[in-house]
Amino acid sequence: MAKSGVYEILNTTNGKRYVGSATKLLKRKRRHWADLRGNCHHSRHLQRAWNKYGEDAFIFEVIEHWEPEFLVSFEQWWINMLQPEYNMCPVAGSCLGVTHTEEAKAKRSAAMMGHKHTRASRTKMSVAVKGRKFTDEHKANLSAAHTGQPNNWLGRKHTEESKRKMSKSKTGKPWSPARRAAHEAKKAARARGPE
Repeated sequence: MAKSGVYEILNTTNGKRYVGSATKLLKRKRRHWADLRGNCHHSRHLQRAWNKYGEDAFIFEVIEHWEPEFLVSFEQWWINMLQPEYNMCPVAGSCLGVTHTEEAKAKRSAAMMGHKHTRASRTKMSVAVKGRKFTDEHKANLSAAHTGQPNNWLGRKHTEESKRKMSKSKTGKPWSPARRAAHEAKKAARARGPE
């Protein structure tokens, strides 16, 4: 299977289809199948059909191969031509106007519950944000968005197990001179008592 192109997921029982495009077709097929098997696909029409007819009724077929820069325009051409019944978005590359039901959101959340990022994935995310600087405007927007929001950590108590884990992670770690000085200053202030 070539890497990029326009594809369809065809229901061989009733002839209805879903049309999409991908730079990595095999990877996209795996993603669709994983979501459908997990009952959390973004197209509720396709998901309902999958649940009704079963996995064996569906095939993933490449309609045509294209270079990545042409994919969205040719996906749109095929959507216009075939009028795929399972596509939630009539415009290729856009989900404007699509709303997910509370049930769909809950299913997606349940499917992701317990998912852990690999060490390699965490490293990539860390590298991506390292050295990132926010503009003053962006900082102001973040501040405005969080103003009046409840602080969910206030009053939260750590379990004994959590305390043991935190203690173990800190044991044997050397303190920086600044950290040690701050600690000594706090200790001295506590010893003096309220002024």
